[in-house]
Amino acid sequence: MTSWLVSTDLDGTLLNHHSYEYKPVIPLIKQLQQAGVPLILNSSKTYAELIQWQQKLGLTDPIIAENGGIVVRHGQVLHQIGSSRADILALIHEWRQQQGWQFEGFADWSVQQLVEKTGLDHTSANLAMQRDVTEPIVWLGSPAGLVQFTQFLAQHHLQLQKGGRFYHVMAQHDKATALAQLIAADSPTRILALGDGGNDRAMLAMADVAVIMPNPQGGYLDLTAQNPNQVIYHAPQHAPQGWAQAVNHFIFQEAL
Repeated sequence: MTSWLVSTDLDGTLLNHHSYEYKPVIPLIKQLQQAGVPLILNSSKTYAELIQWQQKLGLTDPIIAENGGIVVRHGQVLHQIGSSRADILALIHEWRQQQGWQFEGFADWSVQQLVEKTGLDHTSANLAMQRDVTEPIVWLGSPAGLVQFTQFLAQHHLQLQKGGRFYHVMAQHDKATALAQLIAADSPTRILALGDGGNDRAMLAMADVAVIMPNPQGGYLDLTAQNPNQVIYHAPQHAPQGWAQAVNHFIFQEAL
């Protein structure tokens, strides 16, 4: 059997975008474990959130948090990449004060407000607030203002990545660079990556098989194959059923 590694986004990919339902993936996760296939949670979620999801899903594999900003193996933080959230907030809040209110972010909201905006329960919302290297925001200004903001960030060695719900202000890292660091010493034969948002693009681009999950409106992230051998697959169902179908198809059915 081919040696695989699975790297997956969570919201809208393994978890349903609206309900966060995940139980249909449990049988596939058990099959992956029995087959010795690592399953890397590679998400914009925080370290604290991913530890909770590891426990729910019964996983012990490494995790990548905050869009590649934090890499954790065996409970030990191996890398914390980029700028601290405190430095990011100081910079963008000063810019906001000078230019006017054009965005809101996690730092502006109470836990209850985050619950209302995301559908998370209070415990999960508290964990989502425990950020180290990224700040999720909602843009409230014009498209032209967003371009200006993106250019401002680039001048300060920061970037804006689009996730399923929020833009993420962060340093120059992503899910792919973190995954490459994590597997550098022990590369699998093939990588299966699953995602749905712009912040998944680099991770999907580096995979041998890129599974693009439908967004809530039923559309798909636009991704061009990076080489003639790369497979790009558009999952026909939303998460979690679409995740389970895709993993089963490429890891188990094609191996028969």
